[in-house]
Amino acid sequence: MIEGSFELQGLLESILYGSGSSQLSVPPRVPPAVADYSNPFILKLHGFWSESSGELCMVGTGSALLQEGTLLTPVAVLKLYNIKTSSSITTLITGTLESLSPSNDNNYFETISILMPPQLNYKFTIVSGDSVDEISSESHFEENFPIDSVLQRRSFCSKFTSLVFRNVFNLQYTGCRSSKKCLPGDGVIANLPCSISLSAINCTDVLKRVRIFLKFDDNIKHSRHDKRFDPSTTLIGEGIWDDKKNQLHVLLCRFLDIENSWSNAHVGDCTTGLSLRFPTIWSIKETSTIMGKIWTNKTEDDSGYFENIVFRSTENHMHALPDLKYEYTEHYRVRNLCPEKKLGRNRKRRYPSPNSIGMKFNMLVESSEGRTGWGSANALTVNSQLYMHARLSFASIRDDFPKPTRWEPQGRANISYRIDIKWHTPPKLTDEDNASIVPDEKMEITAEGIYDADTGGLCMIGCRKLDQPLGNASIDCGILLNFQFAPVKGLENGGYIRGEIKSIREKSDLLYFDHLDVSSVAYNREQARHTIWTMDLEIALVVISQTLVCLSVRSQLYHSKRHPNRLPFTSLVMLVILALGQLSPLVLNYEALFYHKNDQGTVLFQTGGWLEANEVIMRITSMVAFLLYFRILQQAFSSRSKDGNGKGLRFAEKMTLLVTLPLYVSGAIIVLLVDRANYKRDIVLLPISPVDYWQRSTLDDLKSYAGLISDGFLLPQILFNIFSNSRENALRPSFYIGTSLVRLLPHVYDLYCDHSYVEYKGTFIYANPAENFFSTVWDVIIPIGVLLFAAIIYLQQQFGGCCIVPKRFRWSESYENIPMVSES
Repeated sequence: MIEGSFELQGLLESILYGSGSSQLSVPPRVPPAVADYSNPFILKLHGFWSESSGELCMVGTGSALLQEGTLLTPVAVLKLYNIKTSSSITTLITGTLESLSPSNDNNYFETISILMPPQLNYKFTIVSGDSVDEISSESHFEENFPIDSVLQRRSFCSKFTSLVFRNVFNLQYTGCRSSKKCLPGDGVIANLPCSISLSAINCTDVLKRVRIFLKFDDNIKHSRHDKRFDPSTTLIGEGIWDDKKNQLHVLLCRFLDIENSWSNAHVGDCTTGLSLRFPTIWSIKETSTIMGKIWTNKTEDDSGYFENIVFRSTENHMHALPDLKYEYTEHYRVRNLCPEKKLGRNRKRRYPSPNSIGMKFNMLVESSEGRTGWGSANALTVNSQLYMHARLSFASIRDDFPKPTRWEPQGRANISYRIDIKWHTPPKLTDEDNASIVPDEKMEITAEGIYDADTGGLCMIGCRKLDQPLGNASIDCGILLNFQFAPVKGLENGGYIRGEIKSIREKSDLLYFDHLDVSSVAYNREQARHTIWTMDLEIALVVISQTLVCLSVRSQLYHSKRHPNRLPFTSLVMLVILALGQLSPLVLNYEALFYHKNDQGTVLFQTGGWLEANEVIMRITSMVAFLLYFRILQQAFSSRSKDGNGKGLRFAEKMTLLVTLPLYVSGAIIVLLVDRANYKRDIVLLPISPVDYWQRSTLDDLKSYAGLISDGFLLPQILFNIFSNSRENALRPSFYIGTSLVRLLPHVYDLYCDHSYVEYKGTFIYANPAENFFSTVWDVIIPIGVLLFAAIIYLQQQFGGCCIVPKRFRWSESYENIPMVSES
């Protein structure tokens, strides 16, 4: 018997209120016996329904497409039982979908069992206003948010759909002494579920009642998206909202007699209770937006008894609870472990204010064992208020606190954080290693402490969650966190937030772990302003540079038109390099900074389309410059065949290629070797995205090397002039001087621009390190080389190509004029 699940609600509605014929879509996850269906197969059915017996029988044919493209036409009969015009919690529709084709036929599929709770004219029967006290006898009595204050201006069902029914809840088993007393039911489950998910079947806004599915799952990642129905791990129940206690009370039932077949399945054993609430107060040990408990009304000696189960939401919905409060409970330990630092006379620098956007950051984490991972630090509260930048937006950067005109003391503030760390490298374990932390793929830390806005120091006590056997979640609160923020402007601390997370337990303690080093790029309002202003300036410089390139190439075309006899003396290798330099941004998507991903929330790109307009201008000017270079290349190549000294020029071009090609290839090999030797690059962090780190790759280094070749574009022309000993003015001064200025100005700009701010991924536009080598050394060497090449071209066009070569190494004068050979 193959048991699957699919929607029949539309079919039943058409039967009860329609003509008695309909169309059924069976999803591909139902495994057939012979055929391998890759798409749902559609059945067109017709038949009859008996209202007295509640039975439905329909026959029809359908179509299904196999993975190899074969079209099948299955014939099937659908039988449903217990279909009624009204239903309650105990009503179940069962049935089968059977194939009418022979078992050896390709259209045959195994019988599919059907089990579904009806939704038509449902009546709530086991929960009512009178039964609330009975159901809530085991529920919590803490202070909770009333449902009207959660996601205001939305209906009851809408609030639960967005917060509860789209969430996944972690489980904590309390007092689970044996595997038989941990879950509802009589059976023994080898691997206890670690999470549950809730889904709504029916919901009423007026009476605030819901009918739900509760699904146990042993994988949190699969719970959210897995819609498969397994009655052995699923409970069904009715719930009602209690306005007095501000809790949802649910009475849950089990699916019974489902071991061998679903034909006799029914709902019963309604002895499991559930309460769900929205706590109003958070603490370092409890920061869940939604909490609840599952219990049983049975006694310990009864079959199916289990200990209480506590569940908590995995997601933080602070925006839905505007009146949330935080209770600081670690004042004494914070006071002892986080002493106040004295401020020196000459140390008066402005640091991010406690409520500024700079308090939210991402970070690189590295353990003493060599493990690396990424993490995020999100402020929860500042003093008694919620952190105002919990949801980051571009508007929050512009509307941050007013910028002070002079330094003023800001004092210390109580602050709480949630820190999530995900490890990327596997642990290195030995028999003597402490395994309390390394096996975890991630760390969740809740911390509270003091932030000193005058010194930029953040010191906190933290609690991390631990996964223990049988799913019990314990907390380790022996953690000390220290972070040092960078000033709002300046190079102190390298422009980075640096810190340490360490255990304050003894090394012999099982919960002890070695310290973790933390680093992150600092980000604040002034840096955001400076970054956006710099991007605007660099966009203008890029447009001006590309326009100057087009004008320089146009002047060379005009020069070639006036002096066609000089065109053959232009190096084809040089023109190829210049043309490819303009083509690469179009082919390789060189300006990758212009694309923006909405799922990352990169606020620097939300600038009203200015970057998109610049991208269009860049691509247009690059295409125009490429076409102009290609036109000169075409003219120079065709002029060689018409020139009487074509053989000598071809020899000079061949020698130029033989010199430059090995030089360029050897340079690329050196770049690859250096890249492999120094695989750990400086990491640039974008603090807006949850996890968005940029590391220079081998391709980035090769692109920079290509930019270096473009900077030396005059080298092939110099070699060509030497081998041909030409003194023709093949290149117009406005062309090679203008192009040289375009190549050296980015290095001059990079050398003299303001480096007191940290550059972020996506903000390199004019002096882009992905396009060239930029550093203090390169910014001096490359401009000198470009100017030197331009000066050599000027001298060669005045005194001959070999004027820079010592006389003893020059070509013989008799070789200068190669006699013309007739084609005949």
